Amino acid sequence: MTQIRKVQEPDIDETLDARIKTSLCRCFPDNSDTFGKTRAWHGSYPSFSIVMEDRDDIVAHVGIVDRTVRVGDTSLRVAGIQNVFVLADYRGKGLCEVVMTMAMEEAGIQKFDAGLLFCIPELEKVYARSGWNVLRADKTLRIDEVGNEVALPEYNITMVYPLQIKEFPLGAIHLMGNDW
Repeated sequence: MTQIRKVQEPDIDETLDARIKTSLCRCFPDNSDTFGKTRAWHGSYPSFSIVMEDRDDIVAHVGIVDRTVRVGDTSLRVAGIQNVFVLADYRGKGLCEVVMTMAMEEAGIQKFDAGLLFCIPELEKVYARSGWNVLRADKTLRIDEVGNEVALPEYNITMVYPLQIKEFPLGAIHLMGNDW
């Protein structure tokens, strides 16, 4: 029997942390060097996570990074989506939509302006099923590990989920830190 819950980052104990990292390594073996040590992609920890559990496995997950970004002269508080996964044996059952919907409902309660995620083209349809839209940004800039301002790779798609704002402003997005 699966159960789903929201967990604030300070409430993630060593055991839950290890269980999430184990599932991240199973889903992303090419990144197991990173996920074996941390859930903080590029040093960004989520402020809360949605976890779906079945027995001892974390079978689906999404982390939400709380970040203020800049679009032109506008600052927006975004719910940055990170570490989305569904274990292989559980795919095709709509679990990604379940965790993403719950994450955006909570982000709405917490008064985020919008959700923001970056993905590869093959995943666009997965997120679109949960109400996410492709954002045609001029470019998305981040600050890399050594402090340089660099653009996200062109193969990344930027997607947005409206919350407090109904339309995302036009222009280049500056993440005001590294990507998540």
